[in-house]
Amino acid sequence: MSETASFDPKARYGKTSERWGNLLLPAGAAQVDTCFVFEGERETTYRVSRVNVFPQDPGKRLYYYLRTRDNPNNS
Repeated sequence: MSETASFDPKARYGKTSERWGNLLLPAGAAQVDTCFVFEGERETTYRVSRVNVFPQDPGKRLYYYLRTRDNPNNS
């Protein structure tokens, strides 16, 4: 398992909740199964489960994530 990444909470994009959301980051910043925390919120770990293109900017991607603990949607 790789090291846990850290992302700025300002990278959250669109509708989010405490269990899931989207990050808008440069292409290649993460991949499916990348585990990460938000800077300043290190007690909760999330996992990227999908990577989608972002049509408005070809250099960016939408990374859909789920909380890794206590999340009934985490598969």
